[in-house]
Amino acid sequence: MIAATARSAALAFALAILLVPLIWRLCIRWRLFDLPGPLKIHKQPIPRLGGIAIAFAFCGAILMSGGFAGIRAWHFFTALALVWIVGLADDLRGLSPLNRLAVQTLAGMILWHGGWRVPLAGHTFLSFCVTSAFLVFTINAFNFLDGADGVAAGVTSLIAFAYGVATSGLGSHFGDVVAWSLLGACTGFVIYNLPPAQIFMGDSGSTVLGFGVAFLGLDFYGSSPSPSSLTFPFVIAGLPLLDAGFAVVRRLRGRGSPFYGDCCHLTDLLANRGLSSRRIVYACYATTAMLATVGSAVLHCKAIYFFLGSAVSLGSVAAALVRLGALRGNGGANTNAASGSPGQVEINLAGN
Repeated sequence: MIAATARSAALAFALAILLVPLIWRLCIRWRLFDLPGPLKIHKQPIPRLGGIAIAFAFCGAILMSGGFAGIRAWHFFTALALVWIVGLADDLRGLSPLNRLAVQTLAGMILWHGGWRVPLAGHTFLSFCVTSAFLVFTINAFNFLDGADGVAAGVTSLIAFAYGVATSGLGSHFGDVVAWSLLGACTGFVIYNLPPAQIFMGDSGSTVLGFGVAFLGLDFYGSSPSPSSLTFPFVIAGLPLLDAGFAVVRRLRGRGSPFYGDCCHLTDLLANRGLSSRRIVYACYATTAMLATVGSAVLHCKAIYFFLGSAVSLGSVAAALVRLGALRGNGGANTNAASGSPGQVEINLAGN
């Protein structure tokens, strides 16, 4: 099963390797740059539409692999297209946070209608609300995470690999194809995105990554796992989810809007401690690999061992974030940059 679905990773990797340079040239030609700004870490304009390559490589590999789940596949592609188009529009012109949240919620509704949902027996409306909230939060968690070169794509690669290996045979065949395709697309892109990055993914990339990871979690839930494994999606994606959760709490505590960026995300806090860009990348990869290993190792254990392993691993990461200052909010003012143009100041949900 793994060997068959892993071919989609090779397809996605090859497509990304071919498409990223093309998108890079088009960005240079049309002067589509992410410009330096108050919430940016780069000093020079960088092409910023790498998410186009990620999305096309991701979807292209799924389509060429033929791993469709019957008529339900249209729900996946429609929801993904909505999330990607809104991300691309935000990269090009800028959209209000409420507009993006509305479309992301609509995408959650479509997935829920297609059968990918958080299992809450006997609570249809609650299941819809929780499913949409799970999708929206995960999408924006990866948008927050995309604040340093190579982090978001590499972390997503590790999470997708964990789904592809640890849950093989538990979820659907379509879910396996999605996991390996996401792995290939992210691995191909990260080659160009490691520090110093040649290209950024933009919202059109980070939101696709978040959508892909959220979908894998919902597909995993659809396999009717034991109650002890319901936290598995939260464990292996613990780094971006905890970082986003602390960001929301931090901004609300500071009487600011959770919709606008600050400079207190994990990558910012590590940079403030003097870590180089590459060390930040390695730290995020190592943390994600640890969470994925723990989650995968205890997935088939007794409930007590699963909950214990999940609590210890997530608690350790949460404690480290608190110790670094994730709740203090002293790394930069909450910024409402609604008057700026895309690429110059941040008007999206991202943290950087």
